[in-house]
Amino acid sequence: MKKQEKITLLERAIANIELCDCYFSYDKNYFCYYPNAVNEKFILGQEENDFLLDGYAIRKISHLKKVELKNDKCNEINKELGVTAQVHSPKIDISSWQSIFHSLKALNDIIIIEDEFNEDFSIGIIKKVLKNKLYFLEFDADGIWNNHQIEIPYSAITSVKWNTRYATGWKKYLKI
Repeated sequence: MKKQEKITLLERAIANIELCDCYFSYDKNYFCYYPNAVNEKFILGQEENDFLLDGYAIRKISHLKKVELKNDKCNEINKELGVTAQVHSPKIDISSWQSIFHSLKALNDIIIIEDEFNEDFSIGIIKKVLKNKLYFLEFDADGIWNNHQIEIPYSAITSVKWNTRYATGWKKYLKI
């Protein structure tokens, strides 16, 4: 699938609040998204799983192999359950990784950053945004904050997520 075909289909889905199956190069499975914004570099969407929205994710268009409109009973159920009524675009500037992380830092929220090619997962808060990397303070599986910030180059990021059930659960028990 050509890049412009993917973008055109995603723009249609945004305009009509349609669910998409998105296939990325680092996963054999697809992700279900209600896309909120798209450009030549990034897609921002709300992940849908089992008739629930699970936060927002930003992924690279260059990693998107294929996108399909989900045309099945799930769409009807999502409308009846009010899931589609919950779809709305957050005010995140997706022009570049730098603008994305400046927007997310302003939220002062728990962020998940992944490198799915290398199965790397970090959860925590953004401390400093630079041109080609960010400094991130993460916590471990026991909710203990690390003593030092880690450096994450933008080139190592496949996805950024926030407002997920997982992150929101941690937020209730951690001081940010």
